Amino acid sequence: MKPELLAKVWVSLIAVAFPLSGEAAMAQGSFTGNASLTTDYTWRGISSSNGNPAIQGGLDYANGALYAGVWGSTIDFGDASSADLEVSYYAGLASVLGNGVSWDLRATFFDYPGAAEEDLSGLELSGSLSYGFDSGFWVGTDGAFSPGEDYVYASVKAGYALSSSFSMDAALGSYTSDTDGDYADWSLGSTISLGPAAIDLRYWDTDIENFAPADERIVLTVSISS
Repeated sequence: MKPELLAKVWVSLIAVAFPLSGEAAMAQGSFTGNASLTTDYTWRGISSSNGNPAIQGGLDYANGALYAGVWGSTIDFGDASSADLEVSYYAGLASVLGNGVSWDLRATFFDYPGAAEEDLSGLELSGSLSYGFDSGFWVGTDGAFSPGEDYVYASVKAGYALSSSFSMDAALGSYTSDTDGDYADWSLGSTISLGPAAIDLRYWDTDIENFAPADERIVLTVSISS
């Protein structure tokens, strides 16, 4: 599904579920931007930048529970692909309920402009659910699958906010595919928030053997948002 068609589908669904006039919707909505520099673009335990640094950035629009955005990153799949840029277009619904429960439903289209391999791009549907305790501890789970592919990804997560500016979290994920095989990944990290800036230090590893992009690594990411 093309990004333009995906956006039209989501706009139609939201228009039915949340009937607002165009002027009212824009008045309630807001735009935010983000940019980051990371020592390694690691996605579900596997490096998408061949162990090299990556530059990333995106733009988001939020209006109540509805959100949409675009995000991009430099990539390097080595000899497996000529792609050097990943762009994701996404839209979804998310909310934090009064009882501490947070949920998120999202559709994401991954695109690789200029890549010779046409089968890289694809649509992914995902969802997440988490619960935050008054103590600052939280637990959550998420899942994703691609209608046009054959993979399913699921993970469980937990974290603790030691203060308003420092938190730690851990995650364990499982990837299942009839064509690419199965693997597990895990991570442990901490994040320091300094106003609009954030510094994230994270350890990643998988149970994949003899594949360098899946080896254990420590990733440092510096980001800023507005």
